[in-house]
Amino acid sequence: MTVDAHRGAADKEARPSRDRLLTSAEQLFGERTYRDTTVAGICSRAGIATGSFYSHFESKQEIFSAVVDRINADVRAAMRRAMEAHGTSTQRDVERAGFRAYCDVISQRPWIHRIIREAEFVVPGQFREYYETLTRRFARGVRRAQMAGDIDPGFDPEVIAYLYTGMGNFVGMRWAEWTGGGRVPDDVLDDVFALLAHGLPPRGAA
Repeated sequence: MTVDAHRGAADKEARPSRDRLLTSAEQLFGERTYRDTTVAGICSRAGIATGSFYSHFESKQEIFSAVVDRINADVRAAMRRAMEAHGTSTQRDVERAGFRAYCDVISQRPWIHRIIREAEFVVPGQFREYYETLTRRFARGVRRAQMAGDIDPGFDPEVIAYLYTGMGNFVGMRWAEWTGGGRVPDDVLDDVFALLAHGLPPRGAA
């Protein structure tokens, strides 16, 4: 076997080990918090010798950082796929598809918000990046909706994007995290998007 072939085989073998460590770490950080999770515990759940951990990560903080990065990437990828699948729909339908995808990721991994909240203290730069990345995506959608005439162009897209993000956080917390992985009901999303479209006018208002 050539050196390059050997290196390629080693990389192929290493990747599943790294992925197993990340998956186990994400679950344990979500279940037990960062402080109460140990490298030994991560390795035990992953079925990997503790000594092998340090072939992939230098410390518990480094794997926590990698977990936050993976959550960020997975959320963005799920939203992108859902929104691209509705590319010919109205902007509102596209936004709803992205919001549904976000909520479904939280339902499948209901510990995500706990990890992100803890990231503010463990890796504060990534905590901010997580929310800035989400809101940039929402803000682009708001701008498209404004250009299409679906949203008043007088509103600041960034303000609306942070409203989206805040609602996503707490809707996901209430109907996914607190129910242990339940799916956010469609009628909840109906209310969210009715509120976004019409605000809270008094009864009888035109």
